[in-house]
Amino acid sequence: MRQPAQLRGERTAAVLLLAGGPVAALGVLAVCALAALLVPAGWWRPEVVAPLAVAVAVAVAWLARWIPVRGGPPVPVWSAVACLAVAVAFAVWAAATHGEHLVLRRDAGSYALYAQWLGTRHGLPVDADLAAFGGPRALSVPGFTLDSPAFYQVVSGSGSAATAQILPQFLLGAPALYSLGWWLGGWGGLFVVPAVLGGLALLGAGGLTARIVGPRWAPLACAGLALTQPVLHAARTTFSEPAALVIVLGAAALTCDALDPRSGGRAGRVAVLAGALLGLAALVRVDAVREVALVVPVCTVLWIRRHPAAVPLGVASAAGVTLAAVPAVWLARPYLRTVAGSLGPLVAATVALLVAGLVAVAAHRVWERRRAAVGAEVVAGDGCSGTADRVLPALAAGLVVLAGLVLASRPWWMVARQAVDDPGNALVASLQAQQGLPVDGARTYAEQSVGWVTWYVGIPAGIAALAAFAAAAAGATRWWVRSRRLPAAGDGLRPAAGDGLPPRWLVAALVGLGSVVLILYRPGITPDHPWADRRLVPVVLPAVVVAATAAAARGVRYARRRMPVGVLVAAVLAAVLAIVVPAAVATRPVASSRTEVGEPKSVAAVCAQLRPGDVVVGVTDASGGIRAQNEWVQVIRGVCGRPSAALLAGTVSEQRAALGHLAALIGGAGGRLVLLSAAEDDGSAPRALAALGQQPRRAVLRHTTEDQHVLVRRPSTVSGLVIDVWLATWRSPAGG
Repeated sequence: MRQPAQLRGERTAAVLLLAGGPVAALGVLAVCALAALLVPAGWWRPEVVAPLAVAVAVAVAWLARWIPVRGGPPVPVWSAVACLAVAVAFAVWAAATHGEHLVLRRDAGSYALYAQWLGTRHGLPVDADLAAFGGPRALSVPGFTLDSPAFYQVVSGSGSAATAQILPQFLLGAPALYSLGWWLGGWGGLFVVPAVLGGLALLGAGGLTARIVGPRWAPLACAGLALTQPVLHAARTTFSEPAALVIVLGAAALTCDALDPRSGGRAGRVAVLAGALLGLAALVRVDAVREVALVVPVCTVLWIRRHPAAVPLGVASAAGVTLAAVPAVWLARPYLRTVAGSLGPLVAATVALLVAGLVAVAAHRVWERRRAAVGAEVVAGDGCSGTADRVLPALAAGLVVLAGLVLASRPWWMVARQAVDDPGNALVASLQAQQGLPVDGARTYAEQSVGWVTWYVGIPAGIAALAAFAAAAAGATRWWVRSRRLPAAGDGLRPAAGDGLPPRWLVAALVGLGSVVLILYRPGITPDHPWADRRLVPVVLPAVVVAATAAAARGVRYARRRMPVGVLVAAVLAAVLAIVVPAAVATRPVASSRTEVGEPKSVAAVCAQLRPGDVVVGVTDASGGIRAQNEWVQVIRGVCGRPSAALLAGTVSEQRAALGHLAALIGGAGGRLVLLSAAEDDGSAPRALAALGQQPRRAVLRHTTEDQHVLVRRPSTVSGLVIDVWLATWRSPAGG
């Protein structure tokens, strides 16, 4: 018999391991929801958010009481402590090696600038300050734009009544979370928030594994996920993936709790929490619509089998994603238009699956009533023939294996391409030329997506995960064919007895499997690594690692029952090595690499060169020097606090005429036109300013590093990056 002290330790361990992830997910989502309410009103201020955060924390603590943490297998203290240690060590390491991507070249820079704007200006949209450029007349100057990558110019009205504003590209949730770090510690605080979220996500991974596989296997999955390079890369970079990973793992854990018999009468309430996390995750990532679409048919199956979690889970998911769409449409309309090609089919599929589910439930109810009317009995476990009981699960498992083989074999028989006019094609073509590959900018390399996964988890873990998913498909099918029950008139929704109880992993495994297949089929991201690998972080890598851990646990349990001790020890060692070693080997070359270091200081140096009243226009040149517009327009506007725009490339005479017109408009508004250009990497002065007859002065020169941009192999180092910015106060060439 266990002693009272041991029991108390196990209860504390259960609370930490089983409730930690869902509580973290609820807290993260609550902050995102607060931002959706406060940011449009301009109230995203510390003095407003702090007291509301206290109230939210109390509410989350109250909701946490619904999470079943007692009555199951005991949680060893060492297991919970090991998971916590892995999560803390990961967060500390990611924080210590965090990047400082601020000069906007990729999505991480746009998230950082978005968060800084929220932290300092407290609302949206971004102020374009069109008046500083002389008012609406500036919009008619040829080549003039307030637009820059990830910050869209939105013009309303026309002529002298025209107004302009700037809307950031991405959804609100992640920048709102990162702005909390800005309030606490400026750029340093902002850049370490992803590391904190990464640690919380790992605790959630441990809790999910404890539910599905067993508490003793949680540390292995936690360590395996922590060692994967894309998860570490995301945790030290301001992407949305760390926040999404916390929410996805918390939602998956709660779906397990909703199907857990220990939930009893709380199953519906737990399902509401799980559905809310699934749907409201769309505050952070637009891809959350995919998981909502996939949960609909699973809820349909549960509803047909009269499980009390079915309706609450489905309704909460649909309601959550619908509510999340409101701030997305309000604050990120241009972004939604750019992803409409993939988002539209997802929304349509969700609606179609919902309608099909309602029809299926109605048809099943009619069939049940007719069976009852003629006295036909359906007894749990006896409602299907022995043939169906054997054949259908095997067929389901075979289909999963076939899908895996098809996805993995695609490089041998397929070349994936996108539209020839996609904006990302130029970058891909440039990288192909640099890396000695055939130049075909429309290639997405999506056919190699399974290889991307095995780069980081290894082929043995990938095969084990496929076997686990096949076993899950067989188990789910077996439950379905055995769970027929005799309908009773006036029955409410309740689980059937015996085989009528669904596996607690049903929702998490089936939705995870479906999402993994869809992501690997069409990653939908510019295929340069490690940047592209963040697409694997929220769903694919955790699903594969947890599934591989489940396969390892099953193998070890088989060895424990039937094999000698030596074989058992070998099985345990093989399981650990298969999950941990390939991930560690892949991550080791870049484990301590910091990127973009010094960019906040570089930006501060540029800002120090500007005076009150300066209005900055980034100039580009016809030979391709576009770094001024791509990297600096929002930096000058948001960080330096100066009105900023760009003049798109044209002939030198066209640029001179446009700048002369702008200088007159800006001067009439009481300002001074300053030109900005980012030099080429050879250290020479920018061609654009020299061609315009200006006298440029260097504002900053910094040599730093960035992540690699490789297309067909795993990244193993970092690349050099030069930040070289020049300024020039406009002088009319005619006036000398």
